[in-house]
Amino acid sequence: MTVTLIWLIAFAVILFLSFKNWDGAYGHFIDRRIPKMLRSRDDRWVWCVALAIVGATAIVNPVSMLLTLLILLLVGWVVLKLIGWGMSKTKTRK
Repeated sequence: MTVTLIWLIAFAVILFLSFKNWDGAYGHFIDRRIPKMLRSRDDRWVWCVALAIVGATAIVNPVSMLLTLLILLLVGWVVLKLIGWGMSKTKTRK
C-alpha cells in the first residue's frame, strides 16, 4: 500500500511538472525528436502521461527499471549485429 501511495504521489508531481513545462524546454525537446508524421494535437497528453508513468516507476523501483533497460539494450545490440552480419553475407547486384 505504501509503494502504491508513493507511486501515485510521484506520478502526480511528475505529471504536473511536465504539463507546466510543456511550453518550455520539455515540449520543445519532444517537438524536435518526434517526426512531423507522428505529431498530433494531443501530444501534450500522451508524452506527459508517458513521462509520469516512467518517472514514477523509476522512483519506486529503480533496479528493475535499470535491469530492463540493460536487457533491452543488449537485445538491440545483438539484433543490430545479426542484421549487419546478415547484410554482409548477402550478395549485392551490380
